[in-house]
Amino acid sequence: MFNFYKEIKDKSGISPEFLHDFNLVNISGRLLYVEGHSGVSVISPNLINFKVKNGRVIVEGSEFVIKELTENTLLISGKIAKMEIF
Repeated sequence: MFNFYKEIKDKSGISPEFLHDFNLVNISGRLLYVEGHSGVSVISPNLINFKVKNGRVIVEGSEFVIKELTENTLLISGKIAKMEIF
């Protein structure tokens, strides 16, 4: 089966040590799609904090709504102002 993210990672030429075991897609600062999260820690209209393998992602903005939350995927809509990966 075709995996878009795996194809991009394989063809990017970037050393595997710099690639993550999760995928983030920010669409025009209005939607954030996440594959590979390990749980959501904080949910508020202005902040969402979730775990990923070997780290954490903090998303700041406003009007956040979680559109989809499964054991592996997360879809957030709102106005995304800032995203940090630790």
